[in-house]
Amino acid sequence: MTSRAIHNAARQRKSEGPDFMLKGLVGAAVLLLTIGPAHAQTTSPVSGGPSAPATEPAEPAAQTQTQTTVTATPPIDGFVVGGFQFKPGGRVKLDIIRDFDPIGSEDSFDPRTIPLDDSEGGNSNLHAKETRLTLDIRGPVEGRELRMYVETDFYGSSSVLRLRQAYGSYGGLLAGQAWSTFVDDANFPNTIDFESPMAFPSIRQAQLRFTSRLGAKMSWSAAVEDNKSQIQPPAGVSGKAEYPMPDLVGRLKFEGSAGHAFVSGFLGRARFRPTGDEPDDETLWGMLLSGRLKTFGSDYVYGQLTFGDGVGRYRSALTAVPDASGQLHAVGLVAAMGGYEHFWSSRVTSNFVFSQASAPEEDFYSADANEELGYAAINLLYWFLPNRAWIGVEYLNGTREVFGGADGDANRLQFAVRFNLP
Repeated sequence: MTSRAIHNAARQRKSEGPDFMLKGLVGAAVLLLTIGPAHAQTTSPVSGGPSAPATEPAEPAAQTQTQTTVTATPPIDGFVVGGFQFKPGGRVKLDIIRDFDPIGSEDSFDPRTIPLDDSEGGNSNLHAKETRLTLDIRGPVEGRELRMYVETDFYGSSSVLRLRQAYGSYGGLLAGQAWSTFVDDANFPNTIDFESPMAFPSIRQAQLRFTSRLGAKMSWSAAVEDNKSQIQPPAGVSGKAEYPMPDLVGRLKFEGSAGHAFVSGFLGRARFRPTGDEPDDETLWGMLLSGRLKTFGSDYVYGQLTFGDGVGRYRSALTAVPDASGQLHAVGLVAAMGGYEHFWSSRVTSNFVFSQASAPEEDFYSADANEELGYAAINLLYWFLPNRAWIGVEYLNGTREVFGGADGDANRLQFAVRFNLP
């Protein structure tokens, strides 16, 4: 091409102006669509979980020339060793607590520790005990996923590292320490406080569990679990508490697009063996009805009803007490919880929860045994780093009444900052 031809071509491109630039951008877009992935996965800024993938694009019209499509390989979440995916995780959390009334549980809000002597006072406390470290290991073995999971926090004595969960699972089999099969671990109230409402069964224990599906939305589980519980011995009688059998636990769970429903039950035994005398056995049992339902937008309402004799052991409470003759009796309990979580925006949420637990009146309860326990909390959380970090404030109120007639209440304001590890 001559210098005049080159000069004329340059003048022609300049005269085209925006039309020439538009043609270039269209060509670049077509190239990116040709070599890019078919769709991308987005992440919910509040929950940190993946949202539904974008709609698949329509198939292109038939072309006369063969077109090669390059599919991008998704990044590995963690690292791979020997075909197994290792994913470390956890969180770092700071709690700043201001108590306006005396309460025995300074790191969590437990109404059972409210004093009944009309004492006055307040306290402030800062700690990072809820910081957690986790390791999730998964990999395919003979056509199924083998998983091993370990979780710790620092709620041990003097902030020592404490084991929360450690289990392995393969197919429908789970063995190790995990949330009890009796617990609806998908219906935790979203409180800043670590304790959570008293009406919410909350225990992790050693177990052997089998789970199977009854359809696309229904599953069932059965387990044998550790049965350690608190047994009050008769006054002045020497002896020891025994646990003659593991807890037998079963549950059914229905999961749909609008929420889930859950029912579980357990059966166990408590025993006290007086020194040189025959043992005294008592049957323990409990039921849990639980559910969560979407309302408007991302909001949801949730609730639970727990009842039974000895079911308090699923909140580390007293399981069995003696009467005046020394005979053992299981502690009855009825507890209800209800709550609502509202999403003001993708970064701002609030949760309100209220619960009440009560024991039926019996002659064998001592005057200082808990008859009524109340728990209420309301909070506001702001995710200043989507999926990764939030700051929040929560107001808590607790009440306690014993069979002797004495009662008390406590009020707390709790601030927290939490950073989620990948």
